[in-house]
Order: sequence, then C-alpha cells, then structure tokens
Amino acid sequence: MKKRYYRSMLSLCLLVVVFDVVYIPAHKSLEMFFGLTAVHVLIFGGVNFLGARWLYKPIALAIDQRQDNPRARQRIQNLSWYSAVWIFCLGVIYYGIMLLMVYFSSMSTGDVVMEEIPASMWIIAIPSILYLYALLPAFIAWFVVNDFTLDLKAKAFAMFGFVYPTGKRRIGTTLLVTIVVLGFIPTAMVTLELIVTQAGETYRQFSDMTPLEAILPDRINVFIGMAFSLIYITRSFTKPIHALLDEINKVRAGDFSTQAAVLTGDEIGVLTQEFNGMVVGLKERELIRDTFGKYVTRDVADAILNKKVNVAGEVRQCTVLVTDIANYTTIAEDLTPQEVIEMLNEYFSVLVTIVQEHNGVVNKFIGDAIFAIFNVPLDDPDHAVHAIRAALAIEQASITRTFGKNRRLHTRIGINTGVVVAGNIGSAERMEYTVIGDEVNIAARLEQLNKDYDTHILLGENTYEMAKNQFDFNRLGSFQLKGKERSIEVFTVKN
Repeated sequence: MKKRYYRSMLSLCLLVVVFDVVYIPAHKSLEMFFGLTAVHVLIFGGVNFLGARWLYKPIALAIDQRQDNPRARQRIQNLSWYSAVWIFCLGVIYYGIMLLMVYFSSMSTGDVVMEEIPASMWIIAIPSILYLYALLPAFIAWFVVNDFTLDLKAKAFAMFGFVYPTGKRRIGTTLLVTIVVLGFIPTAMVTLELIVTQAGETYRQFSDMTPLEAILPDRINVFIGMAFSLIYITRSFTKPIHALLDEINKVRAGDFSTQAAVLTGDEIGVLTQEFNGMVVGLKERELIRDTFGKYVTRDVADAILNKKVNVAGEVRQCTVLVTDIANYTTIAEDLTPQEVIEMLNEYFSVLVTIVQEHNGVVNKFIGDAIFAIFNVPLDDPDHAVHAIRAALAIEQASITRTFGKNRRLHTRIGINTGVVVAGNIGSAERMEYTVIGDEVNIAARLEQLNKDYDTHILLGENTYEMAKNQFDFNRLGSFQLKGKERSIEVFTVKN
C-alpha cells in the first residue's frame, strides 16, 4: 500500500511534465522546456516524495506493526485533503521559483525587466500558472489519493475494524466543485486571455504569439487534466458502490456476518452505514429464528417473526398433547445427574421431531414431560388427527428403542381438543407464548388417568369427534376428572 501511495503522488510529476511538453511549440525553446522540467522534477518529484513519506508515515507504522493507532486512523481519514494541499503548496512554490528565475534571467541578460511587464500580461500569467501547476494538480491529487484511500480504508477496516463517520460531505457538493474547477475556471481564463490578446500593442510588445498560439497550449493541458481527473472522479463514485454490492451479494447468499467498510463521507457512506445496521438486524433476526426454531418448526418461527401470529392474545380451537414418563422417579434414582440429562435430551429429541413432523409445536418442557399444541399458532384443519398420529408415533418409539444407557421409557399421553386462549403470558422481563384454558387442564388430567387403567394414550370426547373416522377407538367410559364438575367421555386409540 505504501508504494502505491508514493506512485499516486509521483504521478502528478508526470502530469506536470506532460504540461511542459505541450508548451514547447509555444515557447519555441528546448532550453526553457528542460529548465522548467528540471524544476518540476525537483519539486513534484523529489520534494513531493519526501512530503508523501511524511504524510504516510503514521499509516505505514500502524500497518507494519498491525496495531490500532488513533493518529493513523485520523491520517487515513484526511489523507486526500492533506495530499491535495501539499500538491497545491508545491505548485505555489514552483510559481515563486519561476518568478525568481524570470527576474534573475532578465537582470543577467539586460532584456525585459519585470517592472516593465504590463499588468495585462500578469493577468494572463498568474491565473494560468497557478491553475495549471497548483490548483488543477491539487484537484487531481485529491481524487487520485481518494481512489487509493478507498482501498486503504477497506484494508484498515479488515485489519483493525476502523469505522469512519460518514461526515457531512455531499455528492452534490463534490460535483459542484468539479464543475467549477474543470468547467467554470478554464472558461473564465479563456475569456480573459481572449480579451488581453486582442488588446493590441501592449500585448504584442512582449509576445509574438498569435491569440490562438497563446490560448491553445493552455486548453490542451486543461483537456489532459480534465481527462485524467474524470477517470478518478468516476472511480471515486463507482468503487464504493461496487464494494457495497459485493457485501449485498454476500447477504443475499445467506452470510449475515458481513459488514461493509464505510469508505466515503457522503451519501454512499450513509447508505453503507445503513446497510451495516440492516445486516445486524438481519443477523439478530436469523439468530432468533434459529434459536426459536429449536422449539418450533421453521414455518412457525417465520410466521411469528413476520408478525403473522397474534401474540397479544386470541381465542382459538386447539388440540393439546401432554406426555409423561412412567416410573420416571424410580428410573432417575438409579442414574447420575449427567446420565439423567443425557437420557432426557435423547428422549426429548425424538419426541420433538415426532411432534414437529405432525405439524405440532412443543410449547414447553416440564420435568420429564412435554406440552405440545396443534393448530396454534398456525392453522391446521386436521389438528386432532395429527395430534393422535403424533401420539401413536411416540408410543411406537417408546416400544422399539432405548434412551441413554439402554433405558426403555414408556410414555403416557393425554390428548384433548377445545377452545383456548393463545398469546404471550408473563411479565415485562420474561414472556412465554402458550395456551391457557380449561381444555388444557383436561389434557393433563387424561395423561394422569393412564396410571389407573394401565393405558398409554387417552383422549377426550372433542378429539374423538374430530378424528373418529380416521382411527379405531375404544370407549373407556365417562369420567369426572379431578377438579372438574362435569363428566367427559374418555377414549383410547388402537395403534
């Protein structure tokens, strides 16, 4: 990066030499060309290189040592401005040296003395020289170094995480300055030169060039500078846009860890900053979706995050499935705590998968039990049928496989269907999306009733009515469950 910055600064020396070449036919003197070129190489080459080294030194130290450096951060932020001011100062120095050369040359030859040169000649010379060798090179230097700085900021962001403020610069202001420097000022200079060159004898006393010969070299140099500028002006807008598009494509591909370096202080920088904020939001949203997806299906997680679910509370018909492990206390007494956790995690993994495969949601774990809901929060017209199928699959898994250290876990299941209230329950600090209502309590009582009749799956009459054409049922009888005033019909289902 350091060598590239030096090359960027020294490219201005080449540009100034090109300007000198254009003036050879006008001055009709190779001696003057070589003299001016020598001065330009000394100033825009040698002195410029020393200044470039000084300007870049804090940045070089930070990069070489790979250490965050506030001074380097500030220097990167202002490098384009410092470089442009430095080049402008070199142009002013050249102007001063040129005046001294003209003065001492006239003194030694006895030719025209500076006091005799009319004001009209200075009116042409001063703006032209300062524009072509100070203002225009400084303007170009800003964009050339800015092009370098865009890549430097990206590298500093990758190495140190430097995040630069967007600032108050505006694209419109940059374009306005460009129009003034490349359009208005050259036009004003042409107008001024035409007026002076047509002034008559005063001008012809000190120059034998025609108006066209006097104006044409300046216009050619302005055109060269303009062409050189436009290349880097275009890059100053397109490079940060392409960099941002690259990061957008990463996000489109699913990479939410990316962050784009804020390369400019204008509207593109603001857009990049907003993009970074958006990616952080998307990353958090994806984390919530992934975390929430461990408890509910991906479709349910997406529905809740996309606000397609009324979490404030709604009345819905729901089928509730409650499970419990038979003789769990006895089993747990023979195991260490680590073995209990390992067994339950394996057991719950199977049950959660089964419930989700049947469009259900495992709403919570209660000790060795799970509480699952169907038709909440997403609509499922066959929720009762799906709940029964999930129960049968759980029963089959309990029979055919073991958990933990070769433990068989027999599961008791209660299923009931009815109207519940679904929504967020809790406090401002901790909330839970769940369902409440009398039908929920009935499902829990049915699960407990399995103990008395040595059954594995019991369901209420509402569930039976919704699924009676899909399965073979046995009526167990009419029971007044604990805590209930009315009796309900209880059924078992054949596997």
